[in-house]
Amino acid sequence: MIAILLFWLAITPLHLLSDKPVPPRLEQPQQQNHLADPGNGIAGNAAAKIIHARFSHISRQKSTTGSRDHESFSSTLARFYAARGFQPVWTKRSMIAELISSIDEASDDGLDPSDYHITQIRGFYNVSPLTPEDQASCDILMSDALFTLAGHLRYGKVNPESLEAEWSIHDAKRLTALEYRLQGAIATERIAALFRELRPQHPKYEQLRKGLLRYRAIAREGGWPVLPEGGILKEGNRESRVPLLRRRLEASGELALANPDSSTVFSRELSVAVKRFQKLNGIEVDGVVGPTTLKVMNIPVERRIRQLRLNLERYRWFMVDMVPTCVMVNIADFTLQYIENGRYRWSTRVIVGQPLRETPVFRADMQYIVLNPQWVIPPTILAKDALPAIRKSISYLDKKKLSVIDHDGLVVNSASINWSQYTPENFPWRLQQSAGDHGALGRIKFMLPNKYIVYLHDTPNKELFAKSTRAFSSGCIRVENPVDLAVLVLQDSVRWSRENIQTTISTGKTRTLSLPKRIPVFILYLTVVPEGDDILFRDDIYNRDETLLKALDMHLP
Repeated sequence: MIAILLFWLAITPLHLLSDKPVPPRLEQPQQQNHLADPGNGIAGNAAAKIIHARFSHISRQKSTTGSRDHESFSSTLARFYAARGFQPVWTKRSMIAELISSIDEASDDGLDPSDYHITQIRGFYNVSPLTPEDQASCDILMSDALFTLAGHLRYGKVNPESLEAEWSIHDAKRLTALEYRLQGAIATERIAALFRELRPQHPKYEQLRKGLLRYRAIAREGGWPVLPEGGILKEGNRESRVPLLRRRLEASGELALANPDSSTVFSRELSVAVKRFQKLNGIEVDGVVGPTTLKVMNIPVERRIRQLRLNLERYRWFMVDMVPTCVMVNIADFTLQYIENGRYRWSTRVIVGQPLRETPVFRADMQYIVLNPQWVIPPTILAKDALPAIRKSISYLDKKKLSVIDHDGLVVNSASINWSQYTPENFPWRLQQSAGDHGALGRIKFMLPNKYIVYLHDTPNKELFAKSTRAFSSGCIRVENPVDLAVLVLQDSVRWSRENIQTTISTGKTRTLSLPKRIPVFILYLTVVPEGDDILFRDDIYNRDETLLKALDMHLP
């Protein structure tokens, strides 16, 4: 097998090197003539001469095919080898051993070691001595593995922009040049340490890794039993499924392991365990095993393992951009968290976009707050809700307390408008709702200018926060405790205490308050959430997990 692979590498190096994508946002040093003949620098090194010839061959073929995909990754490796005079990299068995160990450990990050040539590299490691041709092929293969795995650990394997058109998280400015870090790690022979440093350095990421290990261990033990359908189960019931329910909760850890218990009585202890399960899985917490709880309990452990892998990938997408003080909204968890100096200081419930009007994933800076805001109906709601309703009955305007405003800020008589002749594209006015408790924005609006016209705001519909699933908005994010959030982001407990903010709101006047410092807001989509020592699973409300799974499991050529 190794001999066949070596022959294949020798005759078709372009296919090996050119089909790999550049790791997302890999920083590139300035272009130069990487493949210039190094002359005497490699004259005495047969493997180096072969490596140089391989990249020269790739460069010539690349210029004739004109493939940009072919060019990107092979240029990275060519530049890397040119910087070292095309000398082989992997000349010490200790370095190769560290590379093999690091590739194996990638499985704990939800990545597939086969994407990084693990079988071939082990084969090379166990074959000695190598011919110069074999050494050159082996060296390029291991460098390819180094670069690819480093990029995947740092930024993720899958480019999120290829899956979600609205993805907008990454900061274009990069402080770290990954290529230089790789060169430095090779020079100092710190391969294993490099991968540990590139992996997201955050407690929540590490908690997800531990969760993946734990659920894989559950799978090796046979997973958990499936509960048959039937009537609801609750405290005090005597039912034949109760022993099976007990085993189910013991397997996933909500119920402590005990001596085998064949009792068919639904005990208080079991009710507490069911409530814990419901909390961890985003279900209404009532201690009763009804249809929804039963359905979630019967999700196989293999699906939970896939969810953990997917969300480790999602964490890699944004963790490199995280800052010590920020606001994080998790769409799938319906929560907002305020993080200050790297610590989770405060959280609240939120309402996000309904599935037909998804809240986008993006990053923007919160810049100011508006108290007693007036709502200008955005284009999507104008097209899908407001104009169709007005055409049916002009009383919609009075019901929603909407005024028609022209470009000069003057009110237009709505009765004088022939509403049937206007569409969202040619509508020349704006519909504006007055401020007040009736208003769609409530009493506070948090502005983070972005191309999606999405922001955080209060709401008059407070009762919706009691729902376990809270996808009701048209895309913006409704905050349950907006005054508390305002106190935090204004960062002035004397001038803008909770009492002073409430007093200003009570005047009824619209007022804009600039933040003393812009605060980054991350709008994310995470269907697994580490919380302390717990792993919380959430519904994939926008059906994005399956698409990501296919991309994550796609084997690299």
